[in-house]
Amino acid sequence: MPVVFVPGLTEFKESFVYQFRGLEDTYRVISYDLRRGLKRADDYTLDLLVEDLQKLFQALDIRRAVICGHSFGGLVAMKYAAKYPESTDALVLVSSFPSPPHASANRLVKWMSSTEHPYQKSLGTKLKMQLSRLFGVKTSNAMVMEDQVQAVRMIAHQASKTSQTTISQRLKIIQNTDLRGILSDIQAPTLIVAGAKDRQCFLSAARDLYEGIPKASLEVIEDAAHLCFVTRHDLFNTLLDDFLSDRLAEIS
Repeated sequence: MPVVFVPGLTEFKESFVYQFRGLEDTYRVISYDLRRGLKRADDYTLDLLVEDLQKLFQALDIRRAVICGHSFGGLVAMKYAAKYPESTDALVLVSSFPSPPHASANRLVKWMSSTEHPYQKSLGTKLKMQLSRLFGVKTSNAMVMEDQVQAVRMIAHQASKTSQTTISQRLKIIQNTDLRGILSDIQAPTLIVAGAKDRQCFLSAARDLYEGIPKASLEVIEDAAHLCFVTRHDLFNTLLDDFLSDRLAEIS
């Protein structure tokens, strides 16, 4: 069964390294990079990113798959599932949202990438500050595994490579997108995952998704924030595997 991971605002396909390691023995795990920003900002749309995903399906000869979108990538996943239900076996939405969070552009970049970015004119946040935002505790009191430290560094490095043009155009999509009206059109079984230590706007959004999508279930990871699929990849992978295993008969 193919599982396609759609990255978030400042992420690349490598963000899902722990999903490859933990799930590839059972599933055909696929991730890809979202299209970068375009010269004409008005040409960079959610519909364009959805069609990019459809082209990926065609290029890899995928007829049906589980689509997992993180944060901004969840918008792509939701719109795809509503437009192409015949190609969507199941949907997984991680730290995602159906409508624009009430926050400034600068705050969204910080909250959704868990690192500073040149977009905010302040690249170079110390690792201990990144860990604090990810885990919601002071690093002096946190038991942090070495692989989690490396994951934070990887995400921060990826964010620094994402151009201001790309981020600006993706933020514009967020600000102009409200998918609440199509949530009831998503008929695929849907797993919604949130980190209990994420910002309140994302926790509220998880509830909106749960209430709006007909076949939805909600899981909250207590000791994680926006990057719960990285910092608690062990638990996240288990939740995903259990969700898909329970629904194999329905989606096969």
